[in-house]
Amino acid sequence: MMPAATVSKDEIVERLFAVFQEHGFDGASLSDLSRATGLGKSSLYHHFPDGKLQMAEAVLDRATAVIDNEIAKVARSSLPLKARLRKIVALLNQIYAGGRAHCVLGQLATSTVRLEATAGLRAAFELWIDAIASLAEESGMPSKRARMFAEDWIARLQGTLILQAATGDTGAFERALDALLELGERGGE
Repeated sequence: MMPAATVSKDEIVERLFAVFQEHGFDGASLSDLSRATGLGKSSLYHHFPDGKLQMAEAVLDRATAVIDNEIAKVARSSLPLKARLRKIVALLNQIYAGGRAHCVLGQLATSTVRLEATAGLRAAFELWIDAIASLAEESGMPSKRARMFAEDWIARLQGTLILQAATGDTGAFERALDALLELGERGGE
């Protein structure tokens, strides 16, 4: 184990994020979390006195920050629509390892921590939906249709990650990203 002083809180949360993304909340043991962070269990409790629940909340906060600072920020930027879509697709491709990694939001939403995390999950997904809806609207979709597109597209992306986990095929993930890129072909540049 690494001494607690050599690992920043951000790095600890980043490592917890990876464990929850891979194993989910229910599948991640304290031993897994300790091993991944390089901290003993007592050091983990020093940083997160409420235990795994507080760790999940920190991971959810980090996921929400990524959506806000990466996806939503790019969606709001002054870059041309196609460039923004390409940046978001590249980020999602990186986050989800080309469709081979789980979504930490999905992992938390389908776990026993779901009830405690409902407000945070709702806020994270709402931020993501708003960002995609704004791009869809800019592409020429009416506002209500753009909102439905965003909800459907995020649900599709989440489904592709589950499908890949079951089949090993990333084709559906790639097609979902292509569907987002197609917004740039609709206009709005």
